[in-house]
Amino acid sequence: MTTRYEAAALRQFASQLLTASGLPAERADIVAEVLVEGDLFGHDTHGLALLGPYLNSIKQGKMALSEEPDVINDRGATVVWDGLFLPGPWLVVKAIELAAGRLAEHGVVSVAIRRSHHIACLQAYLKAATDRGYLVLLMSSDPAIASVSPHGGLEAVYTPNPIAVGIPTDGDPILIDVSASTTTNGLTGRLHKEGGRLPGPWVKDNQGQATDNPSVLFDDPPGTIMPLGGLDRGHKG
Repeated sequence: MTTRYEAAALRQFASQLLTASGLPAERADIVAEVLVEGDLFGHDTHGLALLGPYLNSIKQGKMALSEEPDVINDRGATVVWDGLFLPGPWLVVKAIELAAGRLAEHGVVSVAIRRSHHIACLQAYLKAATDRGYLVLLMSSDPAIASVSPHGGLEAVYTPNPIAVGIPTDGDPILIDVSASTTTNGLTGRLHKEGGRLPGPWVKDNQGQATDNPSVLFDDPPGTIMPLGGLDRGHKG
């Protein structure tokens, strides 16, 4: 039997846990909103499934709580922040708000954030911008956690590198959230724990053999995720 919960109740639950762990209430509310939004879009590996790891990061001192991001550079239309490992969803929401506030003057505004904590589901941020008539483009990478090998290669050299774009229209917005890999670290990690298989040969073992078994990513040495396109249409770089 499936138990169903109201989205508002889940937001409140997540926010209360984050606040109890020391995250300021306003930031906890934003993180909870983004996580539940990810679930509502169907990205259940990047929704409330991340709440436990986030709470663990707080407990282990790996997520900063109350600091403000350092401004490394600000030229009006382009801004660079040091995120100090603050909550990723809060940083992204604040960056989008900053960019939106400068559009009237600059037309196009870009904000780059380094050293952010995990930012969850990129699609979860898009509609807040498109509802205001803004086009939004989000890109993320974490070179410290490489898991994807280039087409024909064995060594992991980059992460899934998600890219999301929100395009306003006269009706429903166009919301796109894709990766430069055949699958995500979140999905392979979940299937590994469950003993499940991928829908196709989306990963390679440490000998370069294609397989649908996500557990090869956890071997020693580990296998790798294939780039977008997989075996027959692999990304050329």
